[in-house]
Amino acid sequence: MKLWIAALALSAGMTMTGATMAVELRLSVETPPGHIRNLASERWAEAIEASSNGEITVEVFPSGQLYDSAGAVRALASGALDLSIQASPTLSQFEPNLSVITLPMFFGATREEVRTILDGPLGDELYAMVAKKGIVVPDGGQFEFAPNNSAYTTDTAVTTYDELAGVKLATPPSPVVVSILKAMGANPVATPRTEIVLQLTQGQIDGLGSVTDLTISGGKLWEAGIANAFADNAGWGTYIPLVSKATLDKLSEEQRQVIHDAWAETVGWAREYAEEELQTAIQTNKDNGITYHTPSEEAVSAARKQLIGEQDNIVSSSGMSADFVSRVQEALEQL
Repeated sequence: MKLWIAALALSAGMTMTGATMAVELRLSVETPPGHIRNLASERWAEAIEASSNGEITVEVFPSGQLYDSAGAVRALASGALDLSIQASPTLSQFEPNLSVITLPMFFGATREEVRTILDGPLGDELYAMVAKKGIVVPDGGQFEFAPNNSAYTTDTAVTTYDELAGVKLATPPSPVVVSILKAMGANPVATPRTEIVLQLTQGQIDGLGSVTDLTISGGKLWEAGIANAFADNAGWGTYIPLVSKATLDKLSEEQRQVIHDAWAETVGWAREYAEEELQTAIQTNKDNGITYHTPSEEAVSAARKQLIGEQDNIVSSSGMSADFVSRVQEALEQL
């Protein structure tokens, strides 16, 4: 009987230490050491261990050692993985409503406006949708990493929205992003990040669409030919901490609270660091020869107005909730 109990505990990632049950969790991210997701993951892991007095330990696996982004999300939902931090565009394939902050109504929105929406009741409702699929967003929620820009290009500079016409852009694997860029006249192609450098250097694409300054600086994509940025603040991306519901169900109430409290301690640091990192990324890109073309507020407003006319079709075709999107838009307009 003792052997059977020990085997059961080990299969659940738990071992007996003295009179307490030690819990060993795994956290997977596909980004390399030093990336903000990794730094936030490490701080979260340290806070969990400290708050639990060593009862819960978390091993962080970087660089996709365990899973790529899509694989990590599936593993969280099934209970094969305990923790992760993922980008909202990736998660939008799992829960379409997570694309809400990339919709045209968020063109030109500030970090504070995005945070006000997601930190309030509408954010709670959004993350409850994720929880229904077996993945829990802990207390404290997301941290906003950067606004999306519609185009980063090689030789062909985009300086106005009209000049997006026909430009072939690699995009994140988000149906909403692809739909928006098509409505803007571009030629978007959902492309795995691992293929972007090859496609740029071989001239298969003109650049990247709906990504951030961090994407360019992190990948040193000026070395692959990126020379221009059309910086129009076209929606936002966030990083979202995630916990497998199956993992939480194995823990005691006190242990579950430790997971939540540890992230609540970490998220403030992550938000401040992300804001500073964005400014560093922009300067790094400029220092490496990337020219920034920034449309006027009037031009961005006109693009937003035009694209909002397409928003209902984008929402419908992507499987988002029209009611939820409508209530988010109403709240955003009141800010």
